[in-house]
Order: sequence, then C-alpha cells, then structure tokens
Amino acid sequence: MELFGLKSGNKRKAFILWSLIVLILAGVSSLSVWKKHQTLFPKIDENLTVTDGLGVSIHLGVTEKDIQLIADSGVKWARIDILWSQVETNKGEYDFKNTGYDELNGLLNKYHIRPYYILDYSNQLYEQKKSIVTEQGRDAFGKYVKVTVERYKDQGAIWEIWNEPNHPRLWDPQPNYEDYALLVKEVSPIIRKYDRSGTIVAPALASINEDALDWLQKVLEQGILNYIDVISVHPYQSNNPENVMKEYDELKKLIGRYTDKDIPIVSGEWGYSMAHTPVQKPITEMQHAEYLTRSFLINAKEGIPISIWYDWKNDGTDINNREHNFGIVSYYSNPKIAYLSLQTLTKQLEGYRFSKELSLFSNPNDYVLEFVNEDNKKIIVFWTSESSHNIEFSLKTGEGQIISMLGAVQHAEWKDKINVNSSSSPSYLVIK
Repeated sequence: MELFGLKSGNKRKAFILWSLIVLILAGVSSLSVWKKHQTLFPKIDENLTVTDGLGVSIHLGVTEKDIQLIADSGVKWARIDILWSQVETNKGEYDFKNTGYDELNGLLNKYHIRPYYILDYSNQLYEQKKSIVTEQGRDAFGKYVKVTVERYKDQGAIWEIWNEPNHPRLWDPQPNYEDYALLVKEVSPIIRKYDRSGTIVAPALASINEDALDWLQKVLEQGILNYIDVISVHPYQSNNPENVMKEYDELKKLIGRYTDKDIPIVSGEWGYSMAHTPVQKPITEMQHAEYLTRSFLINAKEGIPISIWYDWKNDGTDINNREHNFGIVSYYSNPKIAYLSLQTLTKQLEGYRFSKELSLFSNPNDYVLEFVNEDNKKIIVFWTSESSHNIEFSLKTGEGQIISMLGAVQHAEWKDKINVNSSSSPSYLVIK
C-alpha cells in the first residue's frame, strides 16, 4: 500500500521522523519559555538587588491610585490573599471577576508590580472549621489552586500556601503539623505544573520566636522542604528592628538541620502599628518611618531577598485600633512620613546589593553597611539604635553626598576617614 507516494514501510519511518522532530521542537520551545521566565523573573535569592525585593501588603478594595502610589514608592511586590471562600461560593464555580481579583491583577501588571499571592483560607463548602483536615477539603483546595494558578500564571508570581497556619485564629484546630504538611504536599505539584515562572513559598510563619520555631520544626519533620522553594516568615518585633538578627540566626540553624540545600528565607510580613493601646507603647510617625527603613536594611544585611511591609494602607481611622494604624499611607491614601522614607531608600539603593558591614568595634548598636552596584559604585548607610552621636570610620579619600532618610542632601569630603553624626534615622553616604 502507498500513501502520498510512500510505501507503508517508508510511511512508518517518515511518521517516526516527524514525531521526533515535533518532540524536539516542543522541547526547544519549552526551554525557550523557561529561559524567558528566568530572564524576566530572576530567581529569588540573595543575588536580588535591594529594591527588587521590596514590597507591601495590600487588601481588596485598593484603588488604582493606591497601585500607582505603590509603584511611585519604588517597591516591586504586592502581597494579597486570594481567598478561597470568596472565589468559590458554589461548588466547582470560581469567580475572579466579580470578586475584584482580575481587576487587581490587571492593575499590578499595568504598574509593573509583581504579585505575591497567598492561597488561603478554608471554605465551609468543604470544611467545618478554618482549616483543611479532610481528603475532600484537600482535593477541593487543590482544584481552587489549579484554577487560580492557571489564571494568573507567567507573571513570576510568588505563590504562598496559607497565611500563618501556626496561629490558632487562622488554622483551627491546633496543633496541625501533619494536616498542614499534607496540604503543602497536595498543592505544591499543582503550582509547579501550571506556573513554571512561579515561586512556591511556605509556611508564612507567625513570628519567629521560640514557640513559632518549635511549630516549624514539627512541620519540617514532615519533609515539606522537598516541596517548596522558599521559607516565609513574619518576623514582627515589639521594638528595635535590629533585634530580629538573633532570631534569624536560630531560624537558619533550624533549616540547616533538615536540608543541605540553600533555602532562601523571605520576610513575608512585618510592620509596626502606630495605635495607642494599653499593651503597646505608641510610636511616632517619625519612628514608624525609621523602623520601616531599618527593617528593610537589616533584612538586606541578613540576606533576606524579599521584604514585605505590613501594611500599605491604614485599615480604618480609629487611633486606638491596632489594625487601623500599620499603613505607610492613611486610610484616605495620604502618604505618611514612612512613604517619603521608602521613596528615599528605593531611589538611593536602586540597583545596589548589600556588600558588607563595616566594623566600628566601639558600639554594637551602631550600624554601617556598604552597598555596591554593578559599576562598583558604593553607598554606605549608617544609623544607630541609640541616641544620636558622632561616629568615625576609615574610608578612602574622596567626596560625595550625605542624604538623610527623608532626602535632604549635603556635600561631604573626607581624607582617609570620615566623621558623621549617626541617629536613629538612617543616612546614605553616596560616594562619587
């Protein structure tokens, strides 16, 4: 028998040849897409520049004005929940349009803000409590994850599996080590399959104090590090941001006991409320700005590639309500001092990476950090967690500018060493 002038034996050979060609082309195409993703969306690790890793937490209801202000601040990420119970109100039906998620995703793309999406919480269509503890629940959550990830793929998004599962208000009942680990193992392959540009992070650990690390250890014992790319934590502090360094040390040691791989750590949520409450000493608007700046700088020093500030915007107007007073901008989207300090940081450190800490030896509460860009230009950022005082450190003879936390500029010259006033507000020494 002949077909298109080919005998049957030759036809089979031609079919096999064309099949191989199609497979090769498909492989080349997949490799090309993968390389494109690697170029557009750099790997989340210590090689990110400082500003490429900064972001803010937002909530549904933010306006285009908010997103534009976020972009103008210089940050590159926005973190938000995609709430399962809102998206799926009838079994098997998913609504991203009327819930506002499609519009938000479009705005993030328009202003070049990368999405940090949290896949959470429970859904009473499948589970009785705010948790996922049944096979039915895990299967349904996996389907919601598949639909969500397919819809918002190819953006270099971060996909976070739940938010603060070690918090009893956000996962009930506790303890939940096995159930949470089962959920991660269920949905991680789904994310991996449907969004090759994405990064899988977990568990968005509430705090990194001793109790939180005990919980994390139990989850790591379940083997979740084989299913995620990055560990995410919420390292809230009650006072000076610099206190977080000791907690990071303990966290890194713990992770090291369960893997030889270099697992990055991201700060997925951290902020300070300005509320007047009986349990918290209120901070001023200037202190709020200082803590924001110092938190981002300390995270850069500690090799934390992503730092998300909580919150972008005040959730209300009650000065005595803690949740109403975390924002960088007011409830009406008016910038606070922290917004200006953030703009100054992103403008000065755009394209820079942390290089080293300059040792002063005289005072452990003084911080002098060197940042370097690809042209080997240097910026030295200095501050203290104590009251203002002068510091002196060696520096090759030169000149430059000292820029305050809020952007004031003064000329500086020095010979072999420089003497500057260090305060709780970080300053930037830009070397010419």
